[in-house]
Amino acid sequence: MSDLRRPRRKRELYFDILYVIAIFFLIFSYSDGVNAYIDLQMGTLPYYLSLFVSQIVRFPLWLCLMISGAILLDMHEAIKTVWRKRILRMIIIIVVFSFLYYLADCKAGRDNFDLTRFIPDLYARDRITQFWYLYATLGFLVCLPFMRPMVKNMRDEDFIYLIIAVFVLSSILPLFDIYVLMGRYELNPNTKLEWIMEVIFIYPVMGYFFHHRLSVDRCKKLSLILVPVDLLWLAYNTYILSNKGVSMGDYIMYPEYHGSVTMLHCVTLFVTAKALFRRREHKPWERIIGSFGGCSLGIFLLHGFFLDGRIEFIEKIRIQVCGEPDGLGKITAALLWSAIVYLVCYFPVWLVRRIPGIRDLTL
Repeated sequence: MSDLRRPRRKRELYFDILYVIAIFFLIFSYSDGVNAYIDLQMGTLPYYLSLFVSQIVRFPLWLCLMISGAILLDMHEAIKTVWRKRILRMIIIIVVFSFLYYLADCKAGRDNFDLTRFIPDLYARDRITQFWYLYATLGFLVCLPFMRPMVKNMRDEDFIYLIIAVFVLSSILPLFDIYVLMGRYELNPNTKLEWIMEVIFIYPVMGYFFHHRLSVDRCKKLSLILVPVDLLWLAYNTYILSNKGVSMGDYIMYPEYHGSVTMLHCVTLFVTAKALFRRREHKPWERIIGSFGGCSLGIFLLHGFFLDGRIEFIEKIRIQVCGEPDGLGKITAALLWSAIVYLVCYFPVWLVRRIPGIRDLTL
């Protein structure tokens, strides 16, 4: 879903695969299924399974920022080109689709039409929660002119040091503060280096490093280590969360509670996908994946109309198709509805991409 225009170069198969996975689980992550553990008895196997699922799917938009970094940080563009072709385009997307969602909410009686309130809201907040990604991408695009020379002049060991430092600061130390120091002390905020941990910086930089600096053979070896470590880390965090009583719904879905698992999970997915799907074999399924991957931004922009009961007749269809199950049944129903929403959004985007001059807007 590169929010941005793809360079005229060979499409990467594993980028398209990651886009498909990311957008599908993005839809799922904003469904009732992701919080199914709230209805389950704490300490039971279904409870732990549901809580584990709720963590493992919270990666999509961070992963997309990694892909954007892999694509854009290697390009050469003048600053005025970045502003004219990329930043302006992202501003237009934010304004147009935020307004469409605003109109849908007004029509559904969930909001009152008032441009004097909508315009400040457009500046200050997201019309739908997922649109934080568009604003984050806008920030990333503003930083492109100085991030490009920076990453191109960094040594491999500099990237490794940066990634380890951020992982320790964002994932290890917060757990240490809570479970060893028992919340009595925490790292001085002036030492937390928030600027390097911002999603508009660290995730694009990691994407650039793993795509351009790490060979396929090294990715294969690294993925053999990362996959089991990632699963163990997710399981460990599931155990920690279960002890915090999150079954009562006493946590914030985004972004605090899963911050400690997102970075490692995204790196694992990115490296593993590159190791498995770096080389194209020009098979029919690859063209299909490429088509879905190319429509990712359009699917992202449309999917919110099918969630959160925003449009009444769509919500009625969802209930008829999926019912209103409890417990683990919510996960199955949410997966089914996510697949339906993905496909329903895909087809109009696919048709729009057939229009001359429009194709690049959906990439």
